[in-house]
Amino acid sequence: MFQRSSTVFPIFLILLALAGCGDDGAPPVAPDAGALDAGPALDAGPRPTTFAMLGAASEGIALGRTPAGDSVLYVGLRDGRVVRVAPDGTVSDFAQVDSPVGIAVAANGDVLVCGNTGPEMGAPSVLFAIDPMTGSKRTLVAAGPGGAPLGLCNYVAVAPDDSLVFSDSDADRLFRADADGSGVALVTDAIDFPNGLAFAPDGATLYVASWAGAQVFALPFDRAAGTYGAPAAVLSGVENIDGLVALAGGDLVLVTSNSGLQRVTPGGAPAVLYGPRLFMLPANGAVGDAAFGARSLYLTSLTRPILLRVELDTDGVTLPIR
Repeated sequence: MFQRSSTVFPIFLILLALAGCGDDGAPPVAPDAGALDAGPALDAGPRPTTFAMLGAASEGIALGRTPAGDSVLYVGLRDGRVVRVAPDGTVSDFAQVDSPVGIAVAANGDVLVCGNTGPEMGAPSVLFAIDPMTGSKRTLVAAGPGGAPLGLCNYVAVAPDDSLVFSDSDADRLFRADADGSGVALVTDAIDFPNGLAFAPDGATLYVASWAGAQVFALPFDRAAGTYGAPAAVLSGVENIDGLVALAGGDLVLVTSNSGLQRVTPGGAPAVLYGPRLFMLPANGAVGDAAFGARSLYLTSLTRPILLRVELDTDGVTLPIR
């Protein structure tokens, strides 16, 4: 998600105009449209395919379970809905959240959604917890330490100890909280517009994307103490990283707003998997499980009402990390 500065917003408008469509004006794409045109091949892998028609552009995505225990993808749409997507691509309404952005699934099954609020909430942005049985939502976190309201709760992840970590991009701050939303504490304010979050497969490192700073930072995580170390840059020079996806071998997939889909070993040089022309502002990604395919990466789009699937050569990381 990006929406802060006067320079960022015109860039979004230009790119949106180039896309030729908005939330509801994208060219129709059938669910069985097959491989999409990505222009000249950048690799030898299979082309992304359309997995589901969502009805609106999308942003947050997370793998979770239905109340019956079936695998499901939770996806936040820019028309104010959070939907469930089944392994066969069937889409069903789940909950209403104004401008949902980052999504994660808690250890107890609650769907955690960064969203905007109405004036009655007393905060411009909060972290919601949504009951998977009923779709009813409650405010989990609305303010940082000292009561300062969240300006843009943008991305949320569940730590290996079931605590939460989430970014307030407008305030350049990263926070942690207990699983029930209490004990909110500042992790760091040294990252410019912190956005996407991902834990390494062993749970010992949290990666944080700096959307405005064109960097990825690594923060050591002490599972026993539940605390984070100081951030250190492990990647620089990749602009507008929105989402991060961890792979089982330790690599990261970078979901960028204008540089396409890239893959990197932290500390190494990134490789472009697919260029930006295919995706037209991709937002976030989630890797599937056995039902969805453990090597299938699902991608949301800020401009197209479709959910894309990309096949990888390795498994993703099962979340939350244990």
